[in-house]
Amino acid sequence: MMNATNICELAVQAVNSFQQHGYTERSIIEKKRTLCRIIEQHEQHGEHFFNADLIDQFIQESEKRFCNGDLARIQYRSLVKTATYLTELHNTGAMNFARRFVPKLTDYYEGLLTAILDYENWSEKGRKSVWSFAKTYFRWLLLEGHCDLIKVDETVVRKYLMDCSSRMMGSSLDAAKRALKKLYFFLYENGLSTGLYENLFAFNVPLEKKIKRPVPHTEIAAVLDIINRNTTEGKRDYAMILLAAITGLRAIDIIELKFNDIDWRNGEIRITQSKTIESLALPLTADVGTAIRDYIMNGRAESSLPHVFLRVNAPFSKISNSILHGQFNKYRALIGLHKCPFHDLRRALGSNMVISGVPVTTVAQVLGHTNIDSTKQYISLDSVHLKECALDFTGIEPDVISVFDVYKGGDTL
Repeated sequence: MMNATNICELAVQAVNSFQQHGYTERSIIEKKRTLCRIIEQHEQHGEHFFNADLIDQFIQESEKRFCNGDLARIQYRSLVKTATYLTELHNTGAMNFARRFVPKLTDYYEGLLTAILDYENWSEKGRKSVWSFAKTYFRWLLLEGHCDLIKVDETVVRKYLMDCSSRMMGSSLDAAKRALKKLYFFLYENGLSTGLYENLFAFNVPLEKKIKRPVPHTEIAAVLDIINRNTTEGKRDYAMILLAAITGLRAIDIIELKFNDIDWRNGEIRITQSKTIESLALPLTADVGTAIRDYIMNGRAESSLPHVFLRVNAPFSKISNSILHGQFNKYRALIGLHKCPFHDLRRALGSNMVISGVPVTTVAQVLGHTNIDSTKQYISLDSVHLKECALDFTGIEPDVISVFDVYKGGDTL
């Protein structure tokens, strides 16, 4: 291939090659977005032909964004991989998909996947999880020459687990093992496998859990301070972010919070947690109660929906996860902070409580952890960082809001 290759034409060739080698539509859309960014980068520098230096710059910038927390690992790897494939196509005239070829599933395996999704003994989330891992496993079996499960025995399953262990991190390998165990229970129950292979799935996967840094209290205060509480959006966002920071509620539970979950007279929030399906009761602090009341009385759109927090613009449905996370990081960006998971507000509360000497069992109750091991991670945080992240609880003690405060001036909710 000639060295002077038009970058747009090269990108089109790359997309065609991805399509020919079995990439999914969703994956191709993501790669098109990456290729568009690379083309824009070339145009910004007045380049219409492939430039290796600009590709290196693109990769370096992606790495910097990843290190700053602006890109997830999977996004970073996708960007770099696409750029690398484009370079390979320019230099050699082809892209090497030898390790990436994904065979199309046969009707036999497609039928099994459909049966998994229809299996009523698992929850919807469980079915989707097993379905996802089974799809990858079935493709691997096809590459190994197994068009069905007739000759798939313990030796084949062990080989697949060894293959997984060579390319997966601990948490991914553990998830694959558990999904495969459930898959073989399903296959055995339906007479599609002669064994459960329980001994194969009995090994423990050592998991290295990274203890993530909580949001420092100075950042939380700065975010709350930047919010314009004179607007409908500001009233809602202030109440949601303050609610997460003070009570530690998960994002999904804030999204699903309903009017009947708030006991104004007794000053409590009582919910059934979406993640654990366990009941949880938390004190409604004066600050949080006032913020929620202000939003309901002076900002929330007229709606018969039971959810407290709604979209600002019509249709006035309950907020989505993307809105919650997006608004939080919008305010962080306004004060020059990089993106941060909304869940870090919950992590900040847990860390502060441990620093303050609150027993781990009590912290677990406040955060709604069904397993105390989920709470013990906060003990492992570096003591210096713990002090930096400590949240000042001055002025936000869990005072019960009086009936007069809630129904001030005769207003009702």
